[in-house]
Amino acid sequence: MIKNLIARLFASLRPDKLGLQPRTLRARFAPDSLIAHHSQHNLLERSTLHIEPGQIAYLIINEQYTAANEPGDYPLDPDNIPQAETADILYLNLDASASRLWQSIYQPSQRRLDQPLTGSYTISIRDPDTLCRILIENQTIDLDDDYLDQTLSYHIDQTLIHEQISADDIDHQTEALQNFLKARLRPQLAQLGLTLHDLRIARRTPGAPPQSTHPARPAAASATPAYARENTETTAPAPPAITTAKNDAPRPPLGQDKIFYRVHHGQQIGPLSAIDVQKLIDEGQILMKDLLWQKGMTAWLPADAFNLFNWD
Repeated sequence: MIKNLIARLFASLRPDKLGLQPRTLRARFAPDSLIAHHSQHNLLERSTLHIEPGQIAYLIINEQYTAANEPGDYPLDPDNIPQAETADILYLNLDASASRLWQSIYQPSQRRLDQPLTGSYTISIRDPDTLCRILIENQTIDLDDDYLDQTLSYHIDQTLIHEQISADDIDHQTEALQNFLKARLRPQLAQLGLTLHDLRIARRTPGAPPQSTHPARPAAASATPAYARENTETTAPAPPAITTAKNDAPRPPLGQDKIFYRVHHGQQIGPLSAIDVQKLIDEGQILMKDLLWQKGMTAWLPADAFNLFNWD
């Protein structure tokens, strides 16, 4: 019902029917930006939705959405949407690809990395309807382009954990690892409406190998890494232990701002407040090594890395 009303709004109204000078809503995409939004726009004030060539916009009301996919101006007239006073507007940049940065929290089980695994990636939107639907379902519209960084870093972490990639392979098989990650992540991201064009691992300075009585493996070894061979296993191994230095500083008070996201059964859940997260911890639904993400972070972290929460 609501979706039909929204569709009628876009189909029936043109800018010249507005008697007053409307407020113009438009996407202002920064370089390497693909996602933008207006949150809780007031439909009671007359406004015009402006779409540039190569863009698409979605008007979202009560998790129902319809697209404006032709360039031009679309008047938002409250008389045509009687059941709603506000709407979210999602803009997607379809003609561009974005070059962005990623960071992994992965640590091999046998030898820890002395610096985080980082890199860059290039991505574009292949199926805007699918991406819009997933952003609505996961309640991640307000993340804008942070959603891309968060999603890519999460899939990299899960792939590295599943394959138990060694520190030696990370340090000495960079090109093979890049190609492996691209091949593994492309179909996963395609299901989210995204196209991964390229993925690079930043140049690293390998750490000193641990003391050993066995001869060190030459850095130039060219044997095919285990993860690059055909893998017929269907169950993922347990994630490697991630140790976090104990922090005895007083905990800050828990806030009600919904800034956290969690992973549950492979799905991103949120936004959650710190109070919500603490409740899930108390109920045993979030464990110390479960991954959390907070706005402004470039990678997921285990829950016990946050000094906010009480695990007693």
